[in-house]
Amino acid sequence: MIYRRIYDAALSQASYLVGCAASREAVLVDPARDIDRYEEAAAEAGVRIVAVAETHHHADFVSGVRAFAATRPVQVFMSGVSDRAQWTADGGLHADASTRFLGDGDTFEVGSLRLRARATPGHTRESLSFELMGRDQLTTALLTGDFLFAGEVGRPDLGSLATRGMTVDEGVEALRTSLTLLDGMADGTTILPGHGAGSACGKMIAGLSETTVGIERIINKALRLAGDSVLFRESVLHDIPDPPPYFARVKSLNEAGPAVYEAIPCPPCLSAAEFLDTAARPGCVVVDMRDWNAWVEGHIPGALFVLLDQWFAPTVANYVDAGDEVLIVADATTVKHAVRIMYRLGIDRFPGWISPSEFNGIDAGHLESSGCEDISPRDARARIQQGGVGVIDVRTCQEFADGHLDEARHIPYVQIPARIGELDPSVPLIVYCHRGNRSARACAYLRRRGFHVTHLLGGYFPYAGRGF
Repeated sequence: MIYRRIYDAALSQASYLVGCAASREAVLVDPARDIDRYEEAAAEAGVRIVAVAETHHHADFVSGVRAFAATRPVQVFMSGVSDRAQWTADGGLHADASTRFLGDGDTFEVGSLRLRARATPGHTRESLSFELMGRDQLTTALLTGDFLFAGEVGRPDLGSLATRGMTVDEGVEALRTSLTLLDGMADGTTILPGHGAGSACGKMIAGLSETTVGIERIINKALRLAGDSVLFRESVLHDIPDPPPYFARVKSLNEAGPAVYEAIPCPPCLSAAEFLDTAARPGCVVVDMRDWNAWVEGHIPGALFVLLDQWFAPTVANYVDAGDEVLIVADATTVKHAVRIMYRLGIDRFPGWISPSEFNGIDAGHLESSGCEDISPRDARARIQQGGVGVIDVRTCQEFADGHLDEARHIPYVQIPARIGELDPSVPLIVYCHRGNRSARACAYLRRRGFHVTHLLGGYFPYAGRGF
C-alpha cells in the first residue's frame, strides 16, 4: 500500500492519498478545492488518482470533490446516508467521471485496496468513515473525517448548519452511538483523522498526526464516557465555543456546489494608481499584510490587517464577506500563498495586489492614520478608570476563563463581525488578546466598521502583571 497524508497547516486539515502498489491507482479522501497539489503528491508517489471520497459536507473549507468530478475521469464516493449535495444532481461532470452514494457497510475497491463505508453521524447527519480492510478482512485503518480526532470527537453542534441539519441533542446522541463502531476493533487499528490540533471542528484536538484505537481508549475522554449518556453530553458540550460564523457560508457552498476554475486565481501586480482606483470600488476590501506598525502609520481606509500566520485563515474567512473582491498588500511570494488559502475558503475574486515598497509611494492624503492607536498598560488603566470606554477581550473562552480584565466584554476575534451589533460605535474601545496579534486584527476590523479603537500593547499579561 502507498499512503500519503497531505496536511494543510493553515486550516489544520488532512487529506489522505491511499494507493495500490500493484496497479498504481489511488483514492483521495477529503480533498480541498486546490486540487493541483494532490496531483503533484500523486505524481511524486508514482500513482494515479482514480477515485475521490468524501466523509461529509465540510464547513471549514471548500471541498475539491466537485472540481475533480467536473474536470477529471474519476469515480466519486459520497455519503448516501442523508440528503445528497445539490451539485451532484446538476450534471456538469467529466465525461468519464461517475458518482456513487454509499450507505453503511457498502464497499468499493481501488486496485487491490478494499474500503468499507461506515455511517458515523453526529458531527453531521451524513458523516461517513472509511475502513481500510486488510487481507484478513479486518480493519487495519479507519479514516474518520470529522467523526473522531486524536484525543477528541467531532463537535455535535455543527450539524445544525446543514440544509436539513440535526439539533444539538440529536447530534450528541448520534455521535455517542457512532462511537460503538470502535468496540470490536483491535487496539492497534490506525485512526486517520480529518483535522489536527487547532481546528475549530473539534473542541481540543491533540497534537498527533495519527492515532490508534488503543490510544484513544486511554486519552479520549468522550470515548471513555460514551457508555453514560448524561456524562457524555456534559463532556462534549462543556465550554464549547460558538462555531466560526463563516462555517455556515462554506457549508452551504459545499452543498450547492462551489464554482470550478481551471486554475487558482493569479491576481495581477498593480501600480499605486491602479491600486487606489480598484480599492475605491464598492465591494472591494484591502487585506494589508504589512507589519502592524506600518498599518497604524497609514493604510487604505477600511483595510484589514492580517499576517500570514496561524490566524490568517480564520481572520479572512470571517472578516471578508461573501462576494467581496480582495486586494492584497504583500510581496509576491506571500500573495501566492495567501491567495491559495483564501481560495480554499471560498474567496475567489482577486483584482490585484501591490508590494509594500510600491505601497509606500502612495501619497499620505489617500491613507488613514487616525482612529486606531496603541496604548501602554499603564495608560490603558488610567483611561479605564476615567470611564467612557469599552474593553473587549478577543481571546478564546478558555483564555478568558483563566483570567481577564474586570471591565472586559468577551467576544472572540472571529465572532466580532457576527456580534458587531452588541457594540456602540460612539463608545471608544480598548481591545486586547494574549500578546497583541489577534487584537490587532480585531482593531483593524472594528476601525473598518467605524469604531474608534485602542490596541493594548503586549496583551493581557503585561497589564495583569502590573497588578491592575
